[in-house]
Amino acid sequence: MTKRELKYPSGYDAKSQSTISLFAAQLDDQLLLLKESVAKLTVPQLEWQPQRGMNTIGMLLAHLAVVEVFWINVASKEIPSEPDGDEIELKIIGIRMDDDGLPIPPDGLHPATLSGKSVEEYFTMLDKARAAIHEEMQTWRDSELEGTFTRKRGDKEIQITRSWTLYHLVEHFAGHFGQILLLKHMMRSAGVLETQAKD
Repeated sequence: MTKRELKYPSGYDAKSQSTISLFAAQLDDQLLLLKESVAKLTVPQLEWQPQRGMNTIGMLLAHLAVVEVFWINVASKEIPSEPDGDEIELKIIGIRMDDDGLPIPPDGLHPATLSGKSVEEYFTMLDKARAAIHEEMQTWRDSELEGTFTRKRGDKEIQITRSWTLYHLVEHFAGHFGQILLLKHMMRSAGVLETQAKD
């Protein structure tokens, strides 16, 4: 009989961080599935576009790393995106926030900042981002999840709870994972990727 279960990451307290650790487990499971899905992709496949102005799989992998560090290590601490947030991103994952190439302009190509990167290099970025957010999330407590931090968007200030932040990381990751799987289907249709029984 097959058993479906989430593996909880170490470093979280079962009593004071049960909710946080559940989100952490979901994120880790999604990352594991994502890696399995893209592990065999070549550099040309990671940089392939159905047409100009559309995201590549490589861009999306980098974007996932950028966004995790942004929300947990930058935004939740009310650190300005520039220049401080960019420096944090650079220190942790090796690229700045805009280096993922998103949002891509209508006629945009795979960004030069990611040119030639292998899947192993993207995995390193994702692993470093994940290690950094685990370290920070392990300082949070469930009792503090409805506490807020403030982000500015133009002239507006937005109050954001830590619980929403954790939810957003999961739904953001899952959404782009789906986009990556769709790109793989498009690659097969275009003859760029060999047809497989399943992802």
